Amino acid sequence: MMRIKDINHVVYRHRDLDAVERFLTDFGLVVAHWTDERLYMRGTGPAPYVYVAERADTPSFGAIAFALESAEDLLAAQFLPGASEIAPLAAPGGGNCVVLTDPAGRRVELVHGIEPVETLPMRPALTLNTADMKRRFGDVQRAPRAPAQVLRLGHVALGVTDLPRCLRWYTEVLGLLPSDFVVEEQASPPVAAFLRLDRGEAWTDHHTVALFQAPEDHVHHASFEVQDLDAQFHGHAWMASRGWAPMWGVGRHILGSQIFDYWRDPSGNIVEHFTDGDLYKRDSPLGYTPASDDSLYQWGPPMTVERFLGGAC
Repeated sequence: MMRIKDINHVVYRHRDLDAVERFLTDFGLVVAHWTDERLYMRGTGPAPYVYVAERADTPSFGAIAFALESAEDLLAAQFLPGASEIAPLAAPGGGNCVVLTDPAGRRVELVHGIEPVETLPMRPALTLNTADMKRRFGDVQRAPRAPAQVLRLGHVALGVTDLPRCLRWYTEVLGLLPSDFVVEEQASPPVAAFLRLDRGEAWTDHHTVALFQAPEDHVHHASFEVQDLDAQFHGHAWMASRGWAPMWGVGRHILGSQIFDYWRDPSGNIVEHFTDGDLYKRDSPLGYTPASDDSLYQWGPPMTVERFLGGAC
């Protein structure tokens, strides 16, 4: 069976690439490559880009890309329902891709063979003293005030008009595994689903794709991992000091446990910083959570499900 290694990048379309570059740089991404029509942004990790901004008259979402484990997986991918033939990627690092379309009409790229780049310097994670375990002796904690360095793309959240159909597609075609279902009442169909990669016995993020029932198909947000809690708060303060207004955060989610904050880019799209998320593996149990405002977060600024999910681009 075809195996996905990780989510690789997202593509968004914008009118003003200069404005988007300013926002994404303050957000913690790094310019990797410019062309007349595209801006490629990277994190500190080995991927040559995790975010592609394309110039367009009308802002919109372009694609989600997933990296496959092997060249054999890419060969197998072209035989999936509705798949394209293998084609080269005209982007930094080269590589090849197979293009699919999910049930909502969204472009999904399966990629392999992109050449990695050298990682960027990143401050070590903070050493924390808890009440019952002291680990830092004689050293001070002074994280710099700066953009929150982004390591990698972590997940996307998608609003869908036909959740059962999309859930089947992402689990049966892409092989994702459900970590949590949000349900209106016991034994009822889910109104939201959090899906992780199938990495066997290797630990992976609680979710790489989140689906929720919505009046129209859209991408709600893309989420990027930062180093730790201080990076989250310092990055939040940096964004505010640069004139960007937060959509929500800082807080901690229930499902996935991530510490989060959400921001709108100049085109109105939502992006998230996250850190300290849960890890699952293949045999981790499926959870069920009642749908309510309490399912959104453990702590943070007040928010309702209706307001949060209605804040889509």
